[in-house]
Amino acid sequence: MKTKNIILFIILSFTLASCASRPKLYPNETLKAKGKEASEADIDQCLKDADTYLDSSEGKKIVKSAGFGAAVGGAMGAVAGAFYGDIGGGAARGAAIGGTGGAVSGSLTPDQVKHRYVNQCLADKGYNVIGWN
Repeated sequence: MKTKNIILFIILSFTLASCASRPKLYPNETLKAKGKEASEADIDQCLKDADTYLDSSEGKKIVKSAGFGAAVGGAMGAVAGAFYGDIGGGAARGAAIGGTGGAVSGSLTPDQVKHRYVNQCLADKGYNVIGWN
């Protein structure tokens, strides 16, 4: 039962993390001068550009390396779980540990890469991103 709960938690976490989100802008001079409608259009363009870039071969390399820690951790956990009779639980624990290790070592999730791309795109247009919703 514990293994199923852990796996469900991991799936739910990834599902919620991949929900569409948008940047929130600081009301600086650029935002005030352009207005809400033009600013939303700039956000939409940056989001579209990010999707295009991340679908490119260079973008795919970055995203692929981001999940490496979780994949290795999951495989190692499954092997360890086989020795203790809990392959599923071992894989889930290993993926969680590997994913955390990957994050600590600088790996980024696809959403984090997209957020960074969009933040830079908007900064280039004169906006300041204060967060994402």
